[in-house]
Amino acid sequence: MKVALCEVNAVLCPKCSTNQRCIMGTSEFAKACGVPKDTLFHYDRIGILKPEYVNDKGYRFYSVKQFVTYDIITTLQKAGSPLSEIKAYLENKNPSQFLSIVKQKKEQLILEQQKIKRMERLLQTTYDMVENALNVECYIPSIEELDEEYLITVALTSEGIEKQDVQRMGEHYIYCTVHQIAYEYPVGTIITKSHIEQGIYNKPDYYFNKLTDRLTDSINNERVHIRPKGKYAVINHKGSYGSLPESYEILCNYIKEQHMTVVGNSYEQEILTYLAIKNSDEYIIRIAIQIG
Repeated sequence: MKVALCEVNAVLCPKCSTNQRCIMGTSEFAKACGVPKDTLFHYDRIGILKPEYVNDKGYRFYSVKQFVTYDIITTLQKAGSPLSEIKAYLENKNPSQFLSIVKQKKEQLILEQQKIKRMERLLQTTYDMVENALNVECYIPSIEELDEEYLITVALTSEGIEKQDVQRMGEHYIYCTVHQIAYEYPVGTIITKSHIEQGIYNKPDYYFNKLTDRLTDSINNERVHIRPKGKYAVINHKGSYGSLPESYEILCNYIKEQHMTVVGNSYEQEILTYLAIKNSDEYIIRIAIQIG
């Protein structure tokens, strides 16, 4: 037997006679919606989807037409709208507001898609980097022609103060996130030409990430560094950062033996570090010094 709703504006059930109205209890409505009852209780508490009828014993009843409201709620939730925003919309539904919400959520979804694509590229380049690192030879210098690369950089302290440098790197990643700058591995550091010539190999001047894309309007040009295309003396170092000067000595002596000179900066790129290995003595860091 159906419960009469009297003055409640419920919809007629097509299976019922014309003067009867179709309602469901909380359990039945929750099951039909595919959600726990607690979800409906929560929606009732915050006023976003209240039962159409509550009897004198406190039992909640929902009408078929409220499926429409529930569908709106779930659709907007999946698009990223908070319940407070959905409630405001339901209280004042109109076409222009709906279009505004849809446009906003579409823009957010595009940003999320871009974020996912950046992460996919980051994971792929990381995989390739580690896989290649397993086959490299270390401590054998060579001369290579390298292509131009765009790097997003942050200056490190001239004193090499580790705590301050870590803070600057943290700010660097926040900057990249806020400006939606797409970067990839490997990461690394730059030692300037003047410091190489002075034999200062253990105090990097800049920290960098390789840019996935080239210059964009969102990037402050002062942060972008271009590694020039050209000839480089290259060596793969195996060991901790503290032991890097050993490989620098080998590489600088090799440059002299080849009757070449240092004409640009040194670029240190991590190709096997803490991401995939525990012992810092097993790190592999690639050093490339521009020569001419």
